[in-house]
Amino acid sequence: MMKDLLKKLQKKSNKKGFTLVEIIVVLVILAILAAIAVPSVLGYVNEAKEERYIQEAHSIYAVIQTEEAKAEALGEKPDYTAEGICKKAKDMTKLTVKSITANAEKKDESSGKVTKANYVVNWVSDDGKTIQATITKNNDVKITSKSK
Repeated sequence: MMKDLLKKLQKKSNKKGFTLVEIIVVLVILAILAAIAVPSVLGYVNEAKEERYIQEAHSIYAVIQTEEAKAEALGEKPDYTAEGICKKAKDMTKLTVKSITANAEKKDESSGKVTKANYVVNWVSDDGKTIQATITKNNDVKITSKSK
């Protein structure tokens, strides 16, 4: 009888399962994988934000081009003030455009026409950051600053 009881207890103690060492090894492997993956994911998030700012700048630039074309058709000078293109950009893009500065005049040799070669634009992005970018006439965007 006692022998049977010991055999039953031995069978119960021989249950299959994971040891503490095995569990620790799995956790260490998962920690290593997480340490590798997290910086990559954060890099992709930052790249996506940067791309969003560039797209916002392209949208603002489209408004600038439209307003400059209207002003040229009417023989007027474009209004880069808060009441001018900045307000139109806000109405059309839903972004709060703080300022637009047209600079670096460029003279077209064939037509003799003077055009603005680039613009410095400040706006508040959807995520609440104030962005400053330089946009060239050929639609290249360079983000120069980002601040909360």
